[in-house]
Amino acid sequence: MRARLLGTRELNFQSGDGIMVKGFQWYISFPEENVVGEMTDKLFLRDGFKLPTCKPGDMLDITFNRKGKPETITVIGK
Repeated sequence: MRARLLGTRELNFQSGDGIMVKGFQWYISFPEENVVGEMTDKLFLRDGFKLPTCKPGDMLDITFNRKGKPETITVIGK
């Protein structure tokens, strides 16, 4: 999937059931059928996920595993 990185946010908190949540939320946009403009979404990237060096505005190639979770992220341009 090709997407544009719009922004990021670091997460580090304890959920209501006491589980520590650490990682990042990445906000992305991408073309989608029947959408005028682009669709937006957010990805949760767990702590330890291999993050590429990138910044908002960069184009990304994102692959997902069979469960729909991000598996790899590669910067492919601006």
